[in-house]
Parts: sequence; C-alpha cells; structure tokens
Amino acid sequence: MAGRAEVHFHILPGVDDGPATLAESVALARLALTDGTLTIVTTPHVCDIDVGELDERVHTVRAELARERLPVELLGGGEAAAGDVARLSQDELEAVAQGPPEARWVLLESPHDDTADAFAAAADELHARRFGVVVAHPERSAALEHGSGDVIQRELALGSWLQVNGMSVMGRYGDTVRRASLRLLANEERVVLSSDAHSLSRPPS
Repeated sequence: MAGRAEVHFHILPGVDDGPATLAESVALARLALTDGTLTIVTTPHVCDIDVGELDERVHTVRAELARERLPVELLGGGEAAAGDVARLSQDELEAVAQGPPEARWVLLESPHDDTADAFAAAADELHARRFGVVVAHPERSAALEHGSGDVIQRELALGSWLQVNGMSVMGRYGDTVRRASLRLLANEERVVLSSDAHSLSRPPS
C-alpha cells in the first residue's frame, strides 16, 4: 500500500512556530512515519522564512532523516498567508508550490481574523498567476464561515481543494470546528486531511 502524504506539516526547525531544534524535527518525522506517512511537504509560514533558504533548510532535515534511516521523503514548500502572495515573485511562489509543471498549487492559509476579503483577493491573484489553491484548515476560520461560506464555495467552483486538520476532527479546537471538519469530509468534495503538525505537543494526527 502507498504511504500517506502530508501536505501541511511544520517540520523545519527554528523557522516559525514549529519545532525549535533539528532533533525535534526528527522526532516529528518519526511519529509521522509510525502513522504511515512516507511523504511530507514542509510548510513553514512564508512570512517567517527567506524563501531563498528553503532548499538548504529542507536539505539539512532530509540529510538528518537519512542519517537516522527514516524513509520519509521531504518536499520543500510553504504556507502562504494572504499578505504574502502579492509580495512574492513568481519564482518565489514556484519555490513554495507543489505539483507538476502544468498543475502547480499553493497552500493558502485561512484567515484567523474576522474578514475574508484579503484571503479572497490573494486566492484571485494566485489563480491569475496560474497556481491552484489548497485552502489550509478552512474549518477553523470564522471569517470563512468554517468552510461553508461563499468564498469557499467559489473556490471549490474554481477547482480549489480544502485541507482539513486532523486535530479539528479530534475536537482540539472545539465542537464548532469539529462539526465543520466532519461536514467537509463527509461532503467528499475536493478535501484532503493533514495534520498541520507543529511540535511534540501538536503532533502529526
């Protein structure tokens, strides 16, 4: 059987609010592997990293996983907030995107504040720049009506995908978010489940 692929995973050390050390990164990868994950897209918050350093940082973790004989494939990527999209060049967006040349996509963070306007504008810009959109944890966003609002319906109509957090399903963020996550998964539209792992206290799930 093919292993799982994680499309939202903060595994790069010392970058954002993810693992502080390389040892913690390895521990997170070991937990993910135990759960059947063989591929991890590294998704640091783009605002917290020099995109030009991404390849080197991924190589460092990849080399340590190889030294520990952990068969986990790492792919360089990033989680872009709405404010990141306009300031990133096309090459920088390519550096944090995934997929084949004709179908590149970017993980776009759902807003944590009370407005969806900036998010919608960023999604529009990504589409205009020939990227697909994967919406990170819309079930957690009140601004996106926990994945049921007009913005999300429009994104689905445009071919975007939704990424639901495992911890949302487990009730980590409360009943409203849990119900929203289960509804999105039950709808069986373009939805993927990922952990959004950050640390040993917020592990792969």
